[in-house]
Amino acid sequence: MDQIEIVRKVQKGDDKTFGKLMNLYKEKLYKIAFAYLKNEQNSLDAISETIYKSYININKLKEPQYFNTWIIKILINSCKDILKKNKKVVYIDEYDKIDGEKEEVLETELKIASNIDLYNAIDKLNEKFKSVIILKYLEDMTITQISEVLDFPEGTVKVYLRRALKILKIELGEECM
Repeated sequence: MDQIEIVRKVQKGDDKTFGKLMNLYKEKLYKIAFAYLKNEQNSLDAISETIYKSYININKLKEPQYFNTWIIKILINSCKDILKKNKKVVYIDEYDKIDGEKEEVLETELKIASNIDLYNAIDKLNEKFKSVIILKYLEDMTITQISEVLDFPEGTVKVYLRRALKILKIELGEECM
């Protein structure tokens, strides 16, 4: 069963299928949320809020083939809401609090920690540039997909991407890029 059929089934009220659909997206959503929030608990809160909003509003999705774009947009907005609420960005500070049963989360966080300079530099970018960089390089989205998620024209996405990369090169030094 392909994604479009799964989304249509969910729109008809199949809750079990919704759970399966969310299981397919959980890692992707976590990576995006963690890139924005730099905190496991806040990331999980954003994902919970995203799942709730998508469950409540799944019938408002007119084109099932755009589910990926739709749910990522909800997640980004949830992350922005959390950042506004906290009015600060929380950086990674302690790994020893993570239980052994959370090995997958630990692996993801260790990969992120190994590139902490890059993530800190991305975090310093303004919101528009940050979103474009995260979607392009962490989620491997195309310019067209980014344009759909952020509701920007493709030309604007390209300009933001170029400007963000220029800022990152200055911040990290040419040799890092």
